[in-house]
Amino acid sequence: MTHLLVTVRFLDDRYHGLLDRNGPPEWPPSPFRLFQALVAGAARRGKLVVVDDKHPDTPDNKNFTPIGQALGWLQRHTREHPPIIIAPKSKTGQAITRFVPNNDGDKKFDRQERLTAKPTIPTLFVLEPDQKPEVHYVWDIAGRSDCPITDIERAARSLTALGWGIDMAFADARLADEAELQKLKGVRWYPKKNAGSFRDTLRMPTYDDKSGQCTLCDLRHCHSTFINRIEHGKPLKTVDKPKVFERVLYTSVERPARRPCYVFKLLDDNLDTTRYPQPLLAHIAAVVRHAAIESMRDGSNAPSGMPAAERGEWVNRFVRGLNEPRRDDHQQISYVPLPSIGAEHSDAMIRNVMLVAPLGCEAELEHVASRLDGAVLEFKGDTGEPCDTDTPPRTALPHAIELFNPPQGKFIDKCYLGRSKVWQSVTPVILDEHAKKVERRNEATGEIEKLWNHDELICKALQRASIETPCKFTWQTLPFYKNCVTAHRYDRNKRPNFVPPKRLDGKTAVHLRLMFEQEVPGPVTIGAGRHCGFGLFAAVAP
Repeated sequence: MTHLLVTVRFLDDRYHGLLDRNGPPEWPPSPFRLFQALVAGAARRGKLVVVDDKHPDTPDNKNFTPIGQALGWLQRHTREHPPIIIAPKSKTGQAITRFVPNNDGDKKFDRQERLTAKPTIPTLFVLEPDQKPEVHYVWDIAGRSDCPITDIERAARSLTALGWGIDMAFADARLADEAELQKLKGVRWYPKKNAGSFRDTLRMPTYDDKSGQCTLCDLRHCHSTFINRIEHGKPLKTVDKPKVFERVLYTSVERPARRPCYVFKLLDDNLDTTRYPQPLLAHIAAVVRHAAIESMRDGSNAPSGMPAAERGEWVNRFVRGLNEPRRDDHQQISYVPLPSIGAEHSDAMIRNVMLVAPLGCEAELEHVASRLDGAVLEFKGDTGEPCDTDTPPRTALPHAIELFNPPQGKFIDKCYLGRSKVWQSVTPVILDEHAKKVERRNEATGEIEKLWNHDELICKALQRASIETPCKFTWQTLPFYKNCVTAHRYDRNKRPNFVPPKRLDGKTAVHLRLMFEQEVPGPVTIGAGRHCGFGLFAAVAP
């Protein structure tokens, strides 16, 4: 048995836990919330600590029972190996605001004048046939022979609720193998440490070896402040909230996470906002990339804590984008110019550039973006370093770039950073190869036909862009948005509609419309040119 499996079964088909006091809903229930429920269940039965003459019932009592020691083992293991969560599909129920009295009845007895609003936002389970309202937590314990499974099982059987007090549930724990896990129904949620925003992260129990702080001790302290908050003849004491926990990003096909990104404004010589024509967007991407490389040439050219011997390789790989020799785990920054769209009279000119990094690279991207803020842009057409194109730009390049926080509701926030089930390409999607006709058998007639392999190349582009959410797509050559360039390389007069880098010459370009089963957050970029501005998508409002 290579996995520890804790299964929580709800008595109802809904859950009320929130990420914060006013929302949004927390789904799936976080490992911290499960740990909190396990500690509460064990403490309620008096099975958490041993109380005697030498060890009174105080928060400082660390004379843990075998069950308490097992929970201590679990929080240590969770810090290194966050669990996979398997939960039913879900949807957010109707939010209801309830008004309840504050706990100040000793001052004023009129309940109607001391009411406070409390939002109730249920998460409803969407169950498949024969699926039960249960959530599974799976820890990898391969190579660990010290797992106290018997005592963890006893702690699980002490659980009475998960979420709010009305979310009544019971639990069980056991060892399981891979074959048993594959039979469990539900959406798989996978942890990705050191990444994600508050909306997508879940709390996690932890333990600090240096300071000795741990989630278990912190929960006992918070419980003590709660039960001792009232003392006769004295004011009501404050109740401490849990503080010792980590946050870990969880993603799934039901809710993919937004990749980290930063947006910059293009400035002219007078440091005013300027614009640039879309057909030569690769030039803007290239000069910004060049400025990022130059900003890393000083003494602090890599995030703190990285060995000096690895800094040059990190710049070449992550900032410059070199992947030699070829590595499957290659990660790099994408430099994405943003055409102005979203309004009736939008001109699709480029006024902003966005830096996008893969999940888990938030700290590295912040390091680069902070040093790129205010950088002066250069163009060296004779060296090919900042711009890998055949044709020099027809207009003057912007002078500098400046870090910019897109206002909510405007085109960058709405079109490029929003969430939607439908996304349409703004710039042409360059596929990995030149499309060609291939022989395929017609299932209806059984005859061999020659068909274009666009669908096969598009599926490959989606896979390489790490888009895992199932989707349907349609493709065309004409743009979806006004004033945007077509997917044809040249116009009728043999003039280029867009100028890609040399490495992308000869490859087929298309415009795509992606239709997902679940909402997908931006930014969305796919295709062989996704790191230099091609294959950029915009969200379509429902």
